[in-house]
Amino acid sequence: MDDKLDPLQKVELAMIRAEHQKRFQVMINTIKEMVGEGIEYRNAVVRVVVSDKGAYYELNDLPEEFCGAVSDELERKFVTPIEAIALLTRTAAAAARVNAANTRQFSVIALYTRRGLVDRKNCYVFDYSPGASARPAAPIVIGRFQPDVMPLFFKVKIDADCAEEVLGFKGGIAFCMANAGDRHLLIRILSTGGQVTDLGALPMAETIH
Repeated sequence: MDDKLDPLQKVELAMIRAEHQKRFQVMINTIKEMVGEGIEYRNAVVRVVVSDKGAYYELNDLPEEFCGAVSDELERKFVTPIEAIALLTRTAAAAARVNAANTRQFSVIALYTRRGLVDRKNCYVFDYSPGASARPAAPIVIGRFQPDVMPLFFKVKIDADCAEEVLGFKGGIAFCMANAGDRHLLIRILSTGGQVTDLGALPMAETIH
């Protein structure tokens, strides 16, 4: 599949980048400075930086999707494709059970190609934040989960009763970047408070539409 962006998609991304930089660049720069240089990992979709102070990621072509943490409640490890896909599979299965009684926030973004969020056939987005508005809202779903396929990148953020079942801890963020070979980088942020900045926590319609 050709992952190159067409001219219209490039214009769309340029507009997103300009708006994003105007609104959020100071916040992003602060997190980057606090995390420091660290070790950098990169693939066709995402750049991840990890240090002993924290970690962050930013998508190469979609800068409105950024998440970083300055925290000692952070784990870095390498996992096999089977382990990574199992995490995403548990997440997709749990998404079918979320409701306003058992969930505060449940979001997942999986990018299967470089064009992910632009070409919605090649991504899986599920976002449910029932407390974000006075009127209970239905989950936002874009694209589809692709069983047994390792994404180039995915992020899961859960504050719900199912968090420990899915993530292995009581709530927070996990993101995974595919590497060449059979060892993929997995970052787990074991809390959502303190120095955690997640621009993906903005209303999904604002960041994707």
